[in-house]
Amino acid sequence: MSRARGFRRTVAERCADWGLSGWFVLAVAFLYGPIIAAIVYAFNLGVVNKQTAVITGWTVQWFAAAWNDLSLRRAVEASLVVSFWAALISVLIGSALGYAMVRHPTLWVRRGLSGLTYTLLIVPETVIGVSLLLTFAVTGVPLSTASLIAGITPMAIAVVALIVRARVLTLDRRVEEAAADLGSSRFNTIRFIILPQILPAVVAGGVMAYTFSFDNLVVSAFLTTPQINTLPVYLYGSLQYGPSPAVYAAAADVFVATLAMVGLAALVFRLARRPPVAFPSEET
Repeated sequence: MSRARGFRRTVAERCADWGLSGWFVLAVAFLYGPIIAAIVYAFNLGVVNKQTAVITGWTVQWFAAAWNDLSLRRAVEASLVVSFWAALISVLIGSALGYAMVRHPTLWVRRGLSGLTYTLLIVPETVIGVSLLLTFAVTGVPLSTASLIAGITPMAIAVVALIVRARVLTLDRRVEEAAADLGSSRFNTIRFIILPQILPAVVAGGVMAYTFSFDNLVVSAFLTTPQINTLPVYLYGSLQYGPSPAVYAAAADVFVATLAMVGLAALVFRLARRPPVAFPSEET
């Protein structure tokens, strides 16, 4: 009797494992299948400079065509400029915010800053985009590169703050106390002790902020103009009028660049979480 129960339990566990494995494969295929398809069609020859559902041949000419497209190059340049300034502002504000979320002496301030940071990530980007567009329209602020940077920076600030916060939580306060006992001022403690330890996390946060800003579509769609157009908005608009294979080539380039940036950020953050090497003291 016990053997039969054990056998049924083993069969049920195997069926559950197979079911979960199948569900995982379906989820991965649903998420990454379209990306793989876009990369594959970037090498499709197409018909008369138009993409086709059927593979008509293989070529790499669309990558050169994407580079020679003046509108596409301007969109890339705008995205690079906007992402750079958004990442720079995010690093400056987000690093201070992440440090204050852990080390501010007042509890309600720490909780308020944490709530504000998570709110920036929870609020739908559509709501943020519409709110900013209405605010700029009511106040008479013209849409420009500065307004676009102001629109996509808050979410990047939250990303940097959470990454820096995770690093600050691992710092050993005894090192700072030892520096204070030796006469170090608070500014020098932050400059020479805390900042070098959280610098890898700041760099990782900056890379992630740059990536999030470069790939931002929803907020950018509300704040771009015909004169200022980012690459994600350009690619989305191109899909509505029969996309050229060059658009797929540009999308493939963006995917590879984004993957490289995220990998770099993960590597830097992993190095940041390593504990410092302890050297044995010399015996006298």
